[in-house]
Amino acid sequence: MEHVLSWLSKPLFPDTFIRIWMAIAAGAVLLLTLILVFVLIRRKKKRGAKAVEEPITERPEPLPELELANLQGVGSREEQQDAFGISRMNRYEEDGLLAVLCDGMGGMAEGGMIAAETASELVGIFPWADDSDIPGWASQRSARVYQQFRGHGGTTLVAVLLKGARLSFWCVGDSDLFLLREGKLYGLNIRQEYKNELVLRALDGAFPVEEAFYDPQAGALSEYIGKEEVKCDYNRMPFSLQPEDVLLLCSDGVSDTLTLKQIREAMALSPQVCCDKLEEEILAAGKPGQDNYTAIVLKYHGKGEKE
Repeated sequence: MEHVLSWLSKPLFPDTFIRIWMAIAAGAVLLLTLILVFVLIRRKKKRGAKAVEEPITERPEPLPELELANLQGVGSREEQQDAFGISRMNRYEEDGLLAVLCDGMGGMAEGGMIAAETASELVGIFPWADDSDIPGWASQRSARVYQQFRGHGGTTLVAVLLKGARLSFWCVGDSDLFLLREGKLYGLNIRQEYKNELVLRALDGAFPVEEAFYDPQAGALSEYIGKEEVKCDYNRMPFSLQPEDVLLLCSDGVSDTLTLKQIREAMALSPQVCCDKLEEEILAAGKPGQDNYTAIVLKYHGKGEKE
């Protein structure tokens, strides 16, 4: 033992104060430090591997079954004669959703008031027991307006009702209802204009067909809320919507200013972005005497009826 202690007390190198035991102690501390660092690194790697193996993923918020947005502008006119109304969204599951758009007839008495009252009245009686009653309501509403203005005041009407995956619509006049499905644009209603009657007369031999399109009265309304008797265009049987179908209700201030290509491209966007794009294109067109423009965009995300 004395020999070991004597050896440990010897200088590590000649002419140095460092002893052998000091070098051994320093080496032991260094070795322990390296072992500790190695253990810590191993533990950190294990924790990292465990985090990769068991990721925590947040579930994305589900899309609502139905998205909607609206757009309205005065254009170059002195007043807004378009009106729209939408039923309560929080009653969608129980009652469905009703959207109504009316374009008061410019140049006629109180077009804006008639449009606003018509939209408000239809939303006000919703929900109703029987969809088949709505053409009768349109006739009664038109007769009341006629009694007040004697054919010198009126409005168009386009209304849609979504119940789950089923769509019903009612239209009077020349406001449009479009459907975008799988990138293709469809017009669901037929504009009630004198042009259609002129074409039928032309086909019956009264005059060349091309004259029907150049007649000064071609674009005049053949039906509107405000006639003594009115014919409502509607689908007798509701049809099924498909997931990602998009609907656009719009006054002719939108559809007469923009091309079908512009409308289709805008409808491919989300509802709010679609409205923003429509307005951007309308303003960019710079059409002299730009009419009031109003639109309602509905995008259906729900499952198809068969699903």
